[in-house]
Amino acid sequence: MIGQLTGILGPILIITLIGFILGRSSANLQARTLSTLVLLVATPALIFSTLTSMEVDGAALRLMVGAALFCLTVAGVLGFIVIKLVGGVMNSVLPTLMLPNSGNMGLPLVVLTFGDAGMQLGISYFFVVALFQNSVGMAIASGGFDWRALAQQPLPYAVAIVLIVVFLDIPVPEVLAKTTQMLGGMMIPTMLILLGTSLATLTVSDIKPAILIAVGRLVIGVISAFIVILTFGLTGVAAGAVFLLATMPTAIVTYVFAERFGRDAQQVAGAVVVSTLLTFLCLPGLVTSALWISQQDAGLWRAMTGGGS
Repeated sequence: MIGQLTGILGPILIITLIGFILGRSSANLQARTLSTLVLLVATPALIFSTLTSMEVDGAALRLMVGAALFCLTVAGVLGFIVIKLVGGVMNSVLPTLMLPNSGNMGLPLVVLTFGDAGMQLGISYFFVVALFQNSVGMAIASGGFDWRALAQQPLPYAVAIVLIVVFLDIPVPEVLAKTTQMLGGMMIPTMLILLGTSLATLTVSDIKPAILIAVGRLVIGVISAFIVILTFGLTGVAAGAVFLLATMPTAIVTYVFAERFGRDAQQVAGAVVVSTLLTFLCLPGLVTSALWISQQDAGLWRAMTGGGS
């Protein structure tokens, strides 16, 4: 088990550390440039390459999409309740509690933990989170919904093209398949470098609220993951992948929103840093739990909910 965990966590930590060092050095590596590359090129290419090159199980795809939407909704409801009980500015704190870093950190972790099977399921979950972040998440931070902002993102169009190609069984030209495979291949390492670079530039201005948000994000992630796994009856890699993706730290995009819309960006930056560090400390336990969850059958979940005989 130790060797397996080292093989999963080692690359995550090393590549993130490389990004952190580059972010602190005189190399002047710009996080904005990396994020633009990931958003406009690597993400659409990886989604297209992964979902058109593998045998897509339509039922599994729909299940992961539904699981992602439900998980985000549960996390949002729990975050709303926490803010009402404890206090906080809804526009700045709710996104930090609700939106996980399923891209920069979650997707590489799922791929390293579950291989190709995790890749397809993880991509299916991730693009829902990405769309949700850039629509509902942005609306919460800004105080209003703007369809134009979502329409300017390439992700919805990439997903639409994939669905057309897959469900109409349109053959993909070899040159396009290889091109998107090569471009998509840079997404995971670039995301981890971006994570490290972003952490190098963010600062913690007030440690107490940052710790509270970080712990809240982790607890809400675990609770929402189990609610979704039990509700949907998920088993195998799907259950393990949902658990990992749901328990990731506060998404870096929450800081982008806070800075853009004037929502206490320094507090959100601190929450992102502390939440990420907390998740790194908990990674051995999270990965071990995900592997254990993926090995359980539906009978255990029925027993846990009182449905067993």
